[in-house]
Amino acid sequence: MKIVAHPSPWPFACCPRCKARLDGGPVQYFCARCRRTVFAAELDHETHAPLRRTA
Repeated sequence: MKIVAHPSPWPFACCPRCKARLDGGPVQYFCARCRRTVFAAELDHETHAPLRRTA
């Protein structure tokens, strides 16, 4: 398997069904593994920070 560097500083978009990397964007993506079209509205764009407990 060849690893290619990603030129963008943004994280990859992943398929909500099989978690594979998506091609295309920014409005419509394509998953090569499950051969499905995924729209950006179906993706979770929020980054969730881990919760910290105060002592």
